[in-house]
Amino acid sequence: MMSPQLKYTLIFILVLLARISFGQDCTNYHIDNCRWADRTFLYSRQSKSAVFTPGMRSEFRIIVYGGEEYYMSVDGHRKLGDIRLRVFEDNKKKTLLYDNAEYDYEEYFFFRNTKTRDLIVEVTTEEADDPEEAKEEYCLGVLIEFKETQPESSDDKVGF
Repeated sequence: MMSPQLKYTLIFILVLLARISFGQDCTNYHIDNCRWADRTFLYSRQSKSAVFTPGMRSEFRIIVYGGEEYYMSVDGHRKLGDIRLRVFEDNKKKTLLYDNAEYDYEEYFFFRNTKTRDLIVEVTTEEADDPEEAKEEYCLGVLIEFKETQPESSDDKVGF
């Protein structure tokens, strides 16, 4: 006969294994599935991947630095439909800077930044037609890349 402690430990392990085996790992979805810019851009660790359901909206904050050009790309499972990507300035007015709905839900864009500022990236997926499909979970990723755009003067490269 099993001790109660051993029985509860086995139940815990089985529940944990079931959760791991049925859970979706979207950790590197943005790396594996989003469209990359050319090799002149560098990967930004502000890039994100997450589990989304149809009709879901989520946002995250990033910092963009002056004198840099940025590339942003979004991709998700086809069952999420068109993915809406909006970028706002993180201020009291929450000024809209970009909305891919105006460009037929284009999945990538470039922009240059003249001053350092905080931005809010908002991602929204299409509503599902079927209520059962609305419960399904799929991966979605936002890839962010950057490169310096201001030419460096030779006087700036003195010392370390």
